[in-house]
Amino acid sequence: MEQLVARWAHNPKVTGSSPVPATERALFKGFFYALIYPMKALQFLFCLLPLLSLCPIAEAQVYVRTAGIRMDESSIGLSLVQRIAKPITIEGILDFRKKDFGLALVPRVHGKILGRRLNYFIGAGPHCGLVKTDSQTLQAFWGIGGMIGLEYKFNLLPIHISYDIRPMIYLNGHPDLLGFQSAFAIRLVRKSERKEWKEKFKKWKDNLFDGDQD
Repeated sequence: MEQLVARWAHNPKVTGSSPVPATERALFKGFFYALIYPMKALQFLFCLLPLLSLCPIAEAQVYVRTAGIRMDESSIGLSLVQRIAKPITIEGILDFRKKDFGLALVPRVHGKILGRRLNYFIGAGPHCGLVKTDSQTLQAFWGIGGMIGLEYKFNLLPIHISYDIRPMIYLNGHPDLLGFQSAFAIRLVRKSERKEWKEKFKKWKDNLFDGDQD
């Protein structure tokens, strides 16, 4: 055992010496498992609820804007997440299903779980769309829905993944009263916090030098 520890100390490339890649692989496998077994993932999230209430709602995300695909066992869609304040984002969702397609806007509050890369989020917002009726015609519907989930931003990579559950209530136009979705999303970070700070610093520097020239 002492020899193995010594090897890790002198050779950081030895397997298991760096916990970060192993942690990220484990998290990615966990999100993929949630996609295959959504009900077990749902039970896991509900078990986490008492613990999430103890986590601080504070500056959590290391991204400003992400975009990508969102999918579950019966649908695929597009997802865009935009930060509007330090602990708050809004997600735009466009879902395509066999029976209907819909658009949702979901404001979300984020909290830290582990550092600023592994977070939880809770939100709610309206959704609308078109559904195919028994007479094969399209009918407009609208309603409201909630959201709770986990997200992770990979270190040194512009990749952001999340898993969430969305209970929904259809208030008008849809043949169903209640709906439920559990989805996995993988997104590219279109604008990171680091890039935003660089832009702010460049703007401040340009304004400073422009003021000196005047």
